[in-house]
Amino acid sequence: MGQLKNNTLKFRSSLLILKKTPEKILLTALRLFNEKGTSDITLRNIAQAAEMSQGNLNYHFKTKGDLIEALYFRLVEELNGVMSQTQVDAPSLLLMYQSGRAVMEKMYGYRFLLIDFVKIMQEFPRIRTHYQQLQQGRSQQFLFLFQRLIEEGLMRPPEFEREYERLYERMNILGDYWINAQLIQHPERELAYYLKLLLEGLYPYLTDQGKAAYRGLMGLKSESG
Repeated sequence: MGQLKNNTLKFRSSLLILKKTPEKILLTALRLFNEKGTSDITLRNIAQAAEMSQGNLNYHFKTKGDLIEALYFRLVEELNGVMSQTQVDAPSLLLMYQSGRAVMEKMYGYRFLLIDFVKIMQEFPRIRTHYQQLQQGRSQQFLFLFQRLIEEGLMRPPEFEREYERLYERMNILGDYWINAQLIQHPERELAYYLKLLLEGLYPYLTDQGKAAYRGLMGLKSESG
């Protein structure tokens, strides 16, 4: 009976280790990709850093591409959690600020995906297809949020066709490439600078009420103040 109990405990311990191993591999790969990019990191490098055999790593992830895809979809899942809140919480510029900061922090945590953005999109059709589909959904989420801000009197109605679709497109381009701009041009600038840059793009579309709320949120004085 005692032997059976010991075997059961060992089996459960093995299962726990088995479940933790993929997480350890992903976190190690994420750290190395963020530090050195995807081109210069091999599965052997990741296995060594994770203190395991490459055979053990290959049991869970056959190729480096499998790791990149897994990390991409993990980031998407985390971003989905942030964006879902913007659809249910009361619309405000504070919500835009908080969700924008949360999104940018998560993207910085997976920054290799943005630094190697074009290369990854070219090499991984599954990621590219998913990203293209994802952007359609993201556009609808932001347009819904803009509409709610209009209803709250914080944003003005559009003045020409597809005006807010184009606003989202500009915000999305900045969102996808701000890390590269920081890395190449201004490594001294922090995330807060690019968040402010992103939110400043909203200012021309705000009503007087919205502009007052924006200045209060960002700690700015009014022109008459």
